[in-house]
Amino acid sequence: MTFLHDFHDLRAATTEVISETFNEAFSDYIVPLHLTPSILEQKMKAENLQRQWSIGAFNQDELGAFILHGTDSQVKPQVLYNGGTGVIPAYRGQHLIQKMYEQFIPVYKRQGIKKILLEVITSNLPAIKAYTNSGFSKVRHYHCYKGTVATHKTAENISIEKTADPDWQVLSTFMDQEPSWSNTIASITREHPFTATWQATLDGQPVGFISVHKESRRIRNIAVHPGFRRQGIGSSLLQHASGALNGPMSIINIDDKFPEISRFLEQAGLGHYLSQYEMAIML
Repeated sequence: MTFLHDFHDLRAATTEVISETFNEAFSDYIVPLHLTPSILEQKMKAENLQRQWSIGAFNQDELGAFILHGTDSQVKPQVLYNGGTGVIPAYRGQHLIQKMYEQFIPVYKRQGIKKILLEVITSNLPAIKAYTNSGFSKVRHYHCYKGTVATHKTAENISIEKTADPDWQVLSTFMDQEPSWSNTIASITREHPFTATWQATLDGQPVGFISVHKESRRIRNIAVHPGFRRQGIGSSLLQHASGALNGPMSIINIDDKFPEISRFLEQAGLGHYLSQYEMAIML
């Protein structure tokens, strides 16, 4: 086995190299994942993943492991988001995740980073152990859902229209839970035009919205004004988006502390398929 000790950022790594390494690292993952270079570029744009803040473990020119980090700001970031960690099979068993973080966390701290966030599937015990050994702790418990939207009660007298310029200052007030990184308004905005947003209006007033990544049909966010809930508006938005995109849908990272959202999704035909932990380290 060749042991990797050359750790540096990914500024010189092409999208093709990163996607090839990503796919090899995730070839035997719990959930099948395969990213083409174009899909990886979309992901990097939406999650604000930055090569200069990411880490690679190299065997000469070969990328053997990586951590892709997004930033909360382009100017003076204080939070990093781990949007993907992978080690190709040939280099596993070397504690590379821990070694990469061990080398780079002091660097990040000097550069003003206060916190690093990540998400990990609850059944991925080796990854949880690696992150825990690197200093991360569990902070939130998420649930993920997918399926074909079923027909239920829909709202009367509302109009649903696609909008290219949502009033996020208003719509963001409809949310109960704080979204995970890829479901934030910032990520949805960066992901446009690959994500579509539909707004529900009643008597000229916005009462709900749904944003969905069009190709994957993954719901980024859905919310209804607190004063207009239990009137079928959420169901109407789900059905409208499902019909427009013509296929099953999914949504990830519903906080365990908001079981009413999970019940709504299950009643709409989306079944639970996995759970994740959000983990964080304060620097």
